[in-house]
Amino acid sequence: MKLDSSRAIVRGMKSVGIDFVSSLPSTNLSPLVTDVMRDNEFTHAPVSNEGDSIGLCLGAYLGGKKPAFLAQNSGLTLATYQLLVSIHWFNGFPLLMIIDHVPGDFGDPSGWLFAGYGIQVPKMLDSFHVPYKIARDPETLEDDTIRAGRMAAGTRKPVALLLSGDRV
Repeated sequence: MKLDSSRAIVRGMKSVGIDFVSSLPSTNLSPLVTDVMRDNEFTHAPVSNEGDSIGLCLGAYLGGKKPAFLAQNSGLTLATYQLLVSIHWFNGFPLLMIIDHVPGDFGDPSGWLFAGYGIQVPKMLDSFHVPYKIARDPETLEDDTIRAGRMAAGTRKPVALLLSGDRV
């Protein structure tokens, strides 16, 4: 992820009132995670398991925070149980999910290791009825983040912004 892209996402998250962010370290998302960690407007909760991140975001929401979840697409697949539980037992909660979708997405040269994630993550989100957008244009990242955050707040459901492409 490019530094300008990270800063655009941070501005977008602030515009919609995100004040709690949980993440797992990710090479591609490291500029964004670093920006969040350094910004005192966010409470940052790093985790070692993506499922824990969903639980922390739900707890933060119940405590009055507006949460966001940062992870790689492979990490989102690891958090599916917790995501499903939050959607079906609690009827969902507003959650902005910023997902590194470069691994395995169309055009990714990393090959077989991540191809399944690029193919399956959009299908998984469709099956969970989680709205998403694949963002490939750095010029629209701030607006894309704002629109995703507004949708999550308005529907009171998780919404995903999948970041992909070599320009983001």
